[in-house]
Amino acid sequence: MFFLIQHPVAGNLLFDTGYSTRFYAYTATFPYSLMSAITPVHITDQENAATQLKAIGIAPEEIRHVLLSHLHVDHSGGVQDFKHARFFVDCKEWEFGQRAAWRLLLNGYIKKLYDQIPLSKRTLLHFEKNGTPYGPFKHAIDLFQDGSIILISLPGHSIGQYGLLLNQPSGKRFFLLADAVYLNENYRTLTTGSWWSRLAHFNYKQMISWFSLFKQLEQNHPDLICIPSHDPAAYERFVVSSSSIR
Repeated sequence: MFFLIQHPVAGNLLFDTGYSTRFYAYTATFPYSLMSAITPVHITDQENAATQLKAIGIAPEEIRHVLLSHLHVDHSGGVQDFKHARFFVDCKEWEFGQRAAWRLLLNGYIKKLYDQIPLSKRTLLHFEKNGTPYGPFKHAIDLFQDGSIILISLPGHSIGQYGLLLNQPSGKRFFLLADAVYLNENYRTLTTGSWWSRLAHFNYKQMISWFSLFKQLEQNHPDLICIPSHDPAAYERFVVSSSSIR
């Protein structure tokens, strides 16, 4: 999933861009055809982030900020559709994403999806240098310095992944976990996926180290809604059954 957030001052922003049909063109030839074979993708033009936004009256050029939790293909697929936006990427993630094609392929990256982001439109986040503690988390960045959007460093699935804590004026709070966990059930029961899924993680042990913290966080704050990007139950609740999260 990708998420649209409408900030009263900063305007429209996206947390990730999801897959896009651009994936088909970029995996048509070797070696990226291997990625298409191993992880088949089924997406239509209507499901592209830009198309979905247009359907609710938001043009791509109206997206002012794109927060990329990490650069894997299923999160950066629509980057090129938002040329007017400023992109926020963890500095370690960006550096890793510049490696050789074969190394990136094995780790779920396609450089062509994001390498056209111009320097003038790119902000690299230095969590260890500029981040401050936030609750149980060591490194967090208050994006707009108003407490509304807190970016939280959650490495493990990728070297520089981060999540987003949204504090709404109404008091509702949402924690977008990206791929720090695939399913809510994983951290609630402290169980992981198949051994095959472990190949997708940069540091598997670091990834699962977050599980107990997420579980405790949810128990201590029952009003906090945690949303992993790949949880079918979350997709059913927030996409299929509802037009928006409010």
